[in-house]
Amino acid sequence: MTPPALLAAARRRRATRLDDLREWLAIPSVSAEPARAADVARAARWLASWQRARGARVQVRPTEKGRDIVLGLWPAPPGAPLIVLYGHYDVQPAGPGWSTAPFAPVIRNGVLYARGAGDDKGQLFAHLCALEAWQQFGVIPVQVLVIAEGAEEVGSPGFDAALRPLARRFRPRAVVISDTERDAGGAPTITVSQRGHLVARLEVDVGGSDVHPGRLGGAVVDPGLVLAEALLLLRDELIPALGSGPVDTAGEQPRLRTDAVVARIANGRATTGAGLDERITRYGALSVTRLAAGGRGGAVPARSAAWIDIRLPARVDPADVVLRARRLLDGLAPPGTMVSLRAGSGTAGLEAMPDAAIQRAAKEACMIGFGRPPVYVRSGGTVPAAGMMARAFGLHPLLLGFGTPGGHAHGPDEAMDLPGWSAAIDTSVALIGALGGPVRTNFGRAQSGLRARIQPVPTGASLARTDGEDR
Repeated sequence: MTPPALLAAARRRRATRLDDLREWLAIPSVSAEPARAADVARAARWLASWQRARGARVQVRPTEKGRDIVLGLWPAPPGAPLIVLYGHYDVQPAGPGWSTAPFAPVIRNGVLYARGAGDDKGQLFAHLCALEAWQQFGVIPVQVLVIAEGAEEVGSPGFDAALRPLARRFRPRAVVISDTERDAGGAPTITVSQRGHLVARLEVDVGGSDVHPGRLGGAVVDPGLVLAEALLLLRDELIPALGSGPVDTAGEQPRLRTDAVVARIANGRATTGAGLDERITRYGALSVTRLAAGGRGGAVPARSAAWIDIRLPARVDPADVVLRARRLLDGLAPPGTMVSLRAGSGTAGLEAMPDAAIQRAAKEACMIGFGRPPVYVRSGGTVPAAGMMARAFGLHPLLLGFGTPGGHAHGPDEAMDLPGWSAAIDTSVALIGALGGPVRTNFGRAQSGLRARIQPVPTGASLARTDGEDR
């Protein structure tokens, strides 16, 4: 059980911690903009300094792409289990449409508005506030490794390689990721699956130059029409062959949204077919995100291209999908025409139903923090780092979403409701307690927690000092 005095102490410090969060949010750590590279590095230093000041052993490790990973190891009694907390401190570009400056955090009617408020600084900082509360109360009942990256919004390049040495040294009991929203009713969510993701460029080149449609139209191959045929072939042959993701048979069953709810989320956009939630979360999908053909009006162009987004069911290998797509397209083009598929980044889908002991701990924590159990959902989106961590550490991560429902992540007026943020801190405090073994606090009371199948931290596991530790 989580001591009530600990929760009370954490709540008394809430205003000060909110000021800290606003200071961090004011740093425009936009990983997609090279001009913001210094700000991304500054946000990493801020996070490192905040943790170091509270007793964590901190390293700032550069990745091969130049965006730092901040590691914070929070101490615990010998033999305590280890959990990993993941989040990211980089944010999306501000974009148009804000009612206030995106990097000047403001509070209106109990809601904090700023880029990164929900995705993901606000959610990650809720966990850090919980760690500080436990430390101030006496001792943290679990050893915690905080892994915060600065490149999630650009696909987490270099993160997979950075995880390998950590996976050799640490064997966590649980990996907790908070980078998603609560459900529409405000309950925290546990995401049990994510689709994979593949981006590619489909190109058609008929050779030569643009021609007049009155002089040669009907006698020359139109690359736009060939492109349309290729897209329809992928939609009608490739996507159905991918099948669907697995049906969960253990633990809590994911909630399905009705077609009406999905249509409402689409906000007036036409939808297709029935069973929309399963179409989004379990099945593959082909989307065209950009089209290009020709350079001057009134001419039949020589080249056309489509940028495509392919969502993949769990267990489908993106590399295999590329090979299957190319085999389908082979032979489609008329003589003298070249059709090519240039694959970009690819991420496999993820099954992430946590084991029964983790589910019990999460339910206990959410009841304390939010007064209700978590809602289980499938997701049609993709968090590349989640799959990377699942493979590296060999376990299903707990994808526990704290973000404000409809919090405009990636859009204008991104927000975090402060009651939800406070409940997230309380939930994290309780989760840390539920995942820990018996500990003795400054109040002299032994607190017991989850002990099922605990894997002890390897002897001597620590963050060795490196040249980057005090950056």
